[in-house]
Formats: sequence, C-alpha cells, structure tokens
Amino acid sequence: MNSEWATASEKTILIVDDIPDNLRVLSATLSEQGYKVRCAKNGNMALKGAQVAAPDLILLDVKMPDIDGYEVCQHLKAEMRTREIPIIFMSALDDVLDKVRAFEVGGVDYITKPFQVEEVLARIKNQLALQAAKAEIQQLNIKLEQRVEQRTAQLAATNHKLQQEILERQQAVQLLNESEARLESILNSLEEVVWSVTAQNPTLIYLNPAAQKVYGIPTTEFLKNPHLWLEVVHPEDREQVEKGAQILRSQGSHSSEYRIVRADGEVRWLYARAHLICDPTGIPLRIDGIISDITDRKRIEQQLIYDALHDDLTGLPNRTFFLERLELALRYTKRHPDYLFAVLFIDLDRFKIVNDSLGHAVGDRLLIAFTSLMQQCLRTSDTVARFGGDEFTILLEDIEQIADAIKIADRIQAELAQPFELEGHTVFTTASIGIVFSGMGYESPAELLRDADTAMYRAKESGKAQYTIFNPDMYAQTLQLLHLERDLRQALERQEFCLHYQPIVSLSSGQMVGFEALIRWQHPERGLVFPGEFIPIAEEIGLIVPIGEWVLEQACARLRQWQLQFPQAANLKISVNLASQQINHPKLSEQIDRILAVTGLDGSHLRLEITETMLLHHTEATIDMLLKIRSKNIQLSIDDFGKGYSSLSYLHRFPINTLKIDSYFISQINPNSENVEIVSTINTLAHNLGMDAIAEGIETAQQYAQLKAWGCDFGQGYFFAKPLDFHAAEALIISNPQW
Repeated sequence: MNSEWATASEKTILIVDDIPDNLRVLSATLSEQGYKVRCAKNGNMALKGAQVAAPDLILLDVKMPDIDGYEVCQHLKAEMRTREIPIIFMSALDDVLDKVRAFEVGGVDYITKPFQVEEVLARIKNQLALQAAKAEIQQLNIKLEQRVEQRTAQLAATNHKLQQEILERQQAVQLLNESEARLESILNSLEEVVWSVTAQNPTLIYLNPAAQKVYGIPTTEFLKNPHLWLEVVHPEDREQVEKGAQILRSQGSHSSEYRIVRADGEVRWLYARAHLICDPTGIPLRIDGIISDITDRKRIEQQLIYDALHDDLTGLPNRTFFLERLELALRYTKRHPDYLFAVLFIDLDRFKIVNDSLGHAVGDRLLIAFTSLMQQCLRTSDTVARFGGDEFTILLEDIEQIADAIKIADRIQAELAQPFELEGHTVFTTASIGIVFSGMGYESPAELLRDADTAMYRAKESGKAQYTIFNPDMYAQTLQLLHLERDLRQALERQEFCLHYQPIVSLSSGQMVGFEALIRWQHPERGLVFPGEFIPIAEEIGLIVPIGEWVLEQACARLRQWQLQFPQAANLKISVNLASQQINHPKLSEQIDRILAVTGLDGSHLRLEITETMLLHHTEATIDMLLKIRSKNIQLSIDDFGKGYSSLSYLHRFPINTLKIDSYFISQINPNSENVEIVSTINTLAHNLGMDAIAEGIETAQQYAQLKAWGCDFGQGYFFAKPLDFHAAEALIISNPQW
C-alpha cells in the first residue's frame, strides 16, 4: 500500500456543525487519531473553507442556521474542485426520508446522532480507504501504462536501430553484432513477455525468456504449437482475446486484460498490448507485443473493492453492496413481472442498553453473533447486509409467496428467544422487523428501503420483538407526520400557537381561583390542533423546550395583564404544564427568573404542573431544580395523580404543594360506581401530607357535590367551563361567576 495515504496525519477532515460541543468532541477525537482537523460552524463557512483548501473528507451536519447540510452538499458537488470530496452526513434526524435525501444529494454515508465515536472513526476510515484505493488503482494504471509505453518505445527504437544496422551491415558488421547483443540483453532482462510474429499466417519470430516465468511453459513449446497462446487463456476470456486479435488487425493496435490458466491450475491476470508494424507503403510486416503479469495488482484491486463493499466488523455486505443488489433485483422484476422478492429491515431492540451497560466490545460481539444467527436462517441465494449500527437488511430473492418472507422473520424471532453467551455475559435481545414486497410498483431501491424502514418503526412502536408488513397507509401516515413536523418547526416563528384557559374553582366557595393554561396550535390549513396531536412530536424532535418556554411566558404575561386591568383578578393563579425535557434543562431556573422579571408576575401566583413519570425517573439534579423553583414561591403540582405508577416515596422527597386527581377517577363518581373511594383516599392522602387536592374533569353537579362533601379543595372541568380563549376568559373574570 502506498505510504502517501497509509497514515491519518496526512489526511484533512472538515467538520461542519453549528453545535460547539459536537465540534469540540469530534475535533479532539479525530486529532488524537492523527487527522488534520478543520471546523466550520455553518454552511457558508464550510463552502468557503472547502474552496480555499479542499479537505480529504467532510463530516456534515444537516440542520444549520444559514443553509442546511443538503444545500451545502449540493454546492460542493456542483464545483469541480470539491466534487470528489466524500461527504458523511451526521444528524439527529433518523427518518429514512432524511437518509435517502442525504444519499440523493451526493453523500456517501449517514450517521445518526447521538453518535458513537468508534462508529464515526470507522466510517471515516472506510471512506478514506475507499478514496485512497481509487487513487491507488488510478496511479497503478497510469504507472503500468507508462511502463508499457516505455517498454514499447524502447523496443520500437531498438528495432528501428536494428533495421538500420541490417541495412548498413556491409559497412558496420561489428556494430550490428554489438547492437544485437545489447538488444538481446535488454529483452532477456525484462520481466514482461516480449513477442513478435509475422503479419501473415502468424509465425513466431521472437519470444523472450520471461514467457516461461509468466506462463510456466518453456518457450520452445510456443514454437512447436502456434495455438498454445489461445489454449492457455481462461475459457471465460477466450472470446474476448479472439475479438481483440481482430481489432488489432483492423485498427493497428489493441490492449486488453485477461486471465490465463497455468498447468498447475493457477489463474493469473495479464495485460497485453500489441501493434501492427507496416512498411513505408503500408503493407503489414509483423505484429509486436508486450505482456505484463498484473496478478498482484488485480488481487490488491479486488481486495480494496471487497473492503469498500463489506462491513469491517461482521464481514457482511455493507449499504453500498446491498443497494447494488437491490437495484439488480428491481431491474430483473421489470423484465419478469412474476418474479417476487422481499426486503426485511431489521433493528435490534434496546441495543444501546447493551453497549452502555456492558461496553462496546460486548456490543460488537452481539452484532457478530446476530449475524451468524441470521445466516443460519437464510438460503445461500439470500443477501444479508449490515446497513449501519444495529440495523440489518435482508434481500430474499425469487420467493414464491409472501408467506416465505414471514417464515424467515418468524425463524429469526424464534432463534432470538435463546440468549447469547458473550464474554461471560448472558445477553437477551429481540428484533423489530419491517417487511416489504417487490410487487408494489417500486422504481428505486430508496423507495423499497424507505417503506421497509417505515414498517420496522411501526413494529417497534407496536411493542418491539415482532414484524410488520408494509402497507401504503403507513407511508401516508409517515408523510403526514413529516409534514406535521415540518409545519411544527415553523409554528413558533410564524406565531401560530395560542393559549386557552380553563378555570380552576374553589369547591368550598364556588369562586374561581385561577386558570390552567393549555396550548393550542392554530394551523393555517387544518385549523385548531390540540396538544395531544403535536406535543409528542415536539418532544421527539427537541422543540418542546422552546415551546414550553413560550407557553410559560405567554401565560405569565396574560395573568399579569389581567391583574393590572381587573381588581378581581389580583389573587388569581395560573397553572402551566412542564415537560420532562424542560425539567432536565439546566437553564430552566434562569428562564423562569427571566420570565417573572419581564412579565412582572409574582412567583406566588404561578403553579407548575409535572407528571408522576418525571419523578419516578428523577435524579438528584431533578430534586435540586425543583427546590430552586420552590425557593421562588412557585407552587408545584403533580398532574394526573393516580394514573401512573404512584409511589408515596417521592411525595416525601419532593417539594410538592398539590395533587391533581386524574379525570378517570372523577368520572367514576356516579350512582353505579364501585370505585369512588379511590378519589376520597387520594384527597385524604393529599391533606395528610399538607398538600391541596385538585379534581380534574368535573362534568356533573353530582360529582361537584360529592367532592365538596369530601373536602376536596379545588376542581376544574366542563361543569364549570371548557378551556376558553383569552377573550372569553377575560369576560369570565369580569362576570366573576359563583358556581
């Protein structure tokens, strides 16, 4: 291997990411590995940097403030100077459409955040090796061409000189003898086979000793058998060699690569170049040629190609190889409509837990063991590939019916029922499998993989350890979610969110004591969208923190406005829900301080609602954050108490002021219910712990009366009012109703 690309220290990597932490981690890691590292915080800086000094490889983030990674990649691929730079995308976007788009604009790989440093290093190494391999092969071909040209020119010059000496032999016999000896010495010293035959009814004129070394046959055998040249050619290449001889005679020169089979059975690769020599009048005289043994070069080339198309860890075909096979299967299907194949997209469930708890070495062993398991479940004609991380794909070709693919999925699931014994650890794992079939009018591998990936995620959402067969409704739902996500990312900027306010009433006096602020999305096309439809998406894509901050600021500002405008609102409180990501945000306390300062609202008029799930998965940092919030005189409430896995232990540890009884239990308060005592018990529990109790979902006068009789402090629900827009809520404050 050429030392020019054998060391990482001579390779420059450009990292493009708008997150400083990612730049710092990747830059430090790659520098430790010996790479030269440059960083860019946005797309424009990346484009300028690449034009000034082109790097050997680019790690490119997708989402950036100026232009996104896809546009950066398109610009780079459009420029001659940067067109060949390999680009690896890195993004938290895990949807298959994002991955497909990355490859469509010219990316060579796609790494999902949060990334594993080892995986990033392996991907970089593979891409640099592939680029270097291409360069190495190109250099080898150039050098070989130059060498053959040099040898040919040398032979031509020598032959020309020999002809001149023959013409002048009577004047310079001694000079001719010396020239012949010199030529013989040169030809005998060459490793390449040099030969010459007559133009008509070819008869061997000359063959140097290198022929015996290359062919393993004495040169005398070629003199005895003029057909021996063709007989030793590999049967699969013989037709090519015969056509080459015809081209040589018609065009005057020809070169080709082909195989021979030696007497001992060894197959060797040769590179042959020949020229037709004519006299000054154009009459053919002879054919001269040079043959080089390129077996070693071919082996290196084939190994490099193999490495570029296979996974280092498992030895399986990689993404590139699989896409090529899938493309071939699709083409065959178009020519043979009855041909059926299936693609299985497999993701190991909870693989990250194995990596995090037992280490990457055990994780790697699990991937290798799972590879062996899959291969035992498949036919030799099937193709299994490692698509990346813990994702695998299987191409089942020439199946008779859909049930054949289902049998494979069931077989894999059945095998996974047994644990793996890995380096002293007993490891259990399951797999989520998406299945897609060829008979659905697919035009490209990307479409097949997109739908297989969609089906796999549907299997994972349905509880993992199962398979799901793709149907078009899944794509429509995925597309709808994608559009919803796109619109959601723009909703804050376009000010499409609004708040509705549901009154909270003192059950003892019937007076309104405050509101719960509830977010709504006024979608420009769909109208009013309720939080149950978009909040889970906001949590998944990381928008819940800025949305939650906006809700908190709007609610505080609105209550403070009412307090200043209406005397009867002076003692009202506002309740705002906090998501778990907000609680875990290190700057939540500073955000609350800023909002209270900007709006002028006193912290005692604010109640923040959190769920039981947040507390069950609490950390010491969570406790510290809640104590900071309480120090601002802000009240804390547990929302939907009793709905989850209620535990009395956290009620003692956390500074909670209020328990909100879940509406399900309130709905049980009716003449036929047998579970009404649950509400009474939760109410008593709250009071015994020094907390207030709020009943959610009060809809009837009977429920109101019973809760009041039990001494429940507050309530809210449709019996009092539905969530109101701010105009209706303002009118309610003015009317100051008594329930």
